[in-house]
Amino acid sequence: MHSLLLKGQGLTIERPSRAAGTAIGTAFFAVALVLAVALLARAISWPASWPGFLAYLGAGVLAALAVAFGFWAWACSSMRYLVDHQGLSVRWGPITHFLPMSSITAVTPATAEMRPRISGVGWWGYHIGRGDVEGIGPAVFFSTHRSARELVYVRTASVAYGLSPQDPERFAEEIGRFQGAGDSAGPAELTIRREQIAAHPIWGDRIAQYLALAAIAVNVALWGYVLAVYPELNNEITIEFPPIGDVTTLHARSDILVIPTTASVILGVNLIAGLIFEWKERAASYLVLSATLFFQALFLIGAGIAVVNA
Repeated sequence: MHSLLLKGQGLTIERPSRAAGTAIGTAFFAVALVLAVALLARAISWPASWPGFLAYLGAGVLAALAVAFGFWAWACSSMRYLVDHQGLSVRWGPITHFLPMSSITAVTPATAEMRPRISGVGWWGYHIGRGDVEGIGPAVFFSTHRSARELVYVRTASVAYGLSPQDPERFAEEIGRFQGAGDSAGPAELTIRREQIAAHPIWGDRIAQYLALAAIAVNVALWGYVLAVYPELNNEITIEFPPIGDVTTLHARSDILVIPTTASVILGVNLIAGLIFEWKERAASYLVLSATLFFQALFLIGAGIAVVNA
């Protein structure tokens, strides 16, 4: 076990083997990013059309995947377990789970019969999520194990943590050593601390998440519809846009793109406002996000009427 004992502080830092998990996550990140850039470079010269929309949508999805895999790879590389007289801290990226020493009932090395079923983010050498283990029960996994036998289960009365220290026996001994010291001053309950962007309350607010995702989905549908019908429009069209109530003779059909562009600007501004309000007043955030969804739907209906009357 590659532990670091900080003299005078009684702290043991265990860094699990992270090379395989980080390398695979970084490879996924690089592939997704390269494909996104390549697709965007290819589509940027295409005319406004349905294939162009699909290309931009694909590039956006790949870019989102690149961000996700980049975060997961970074979080994997930052994973570590810290043991002191207060308890066990499991750090993963911007999130830290703290188990008070008094809450730990047992440290159980894995056996061949303990086959975990894990749901969450994971690949070979990297497993983050919740699961169930025969003989253990529900468990939370922060591990880089490549084999189930590399796991150690730190058990409490309510849940176990599946960890993968490089030397399970010595890791268990360190926990036992601090438990034996009898000094467990500090928080008495399991706590989860979030830092940076992970601390934003929207991650725990399903209603706000659904409202935001629904508004984004309607905006994407609006762009898809307008770009799908765009090649069939005349070069000079007349648009009646009900939400605005204005009839304008356009000298270029490209002016119809003002409809989804305006909707996107409203979407961006309102999403930022909703995220800001989420910190202070959740009801205000719901109001802003609901209004965002309403306006996106209004623009979509208006675009349909505008195209019919063009």
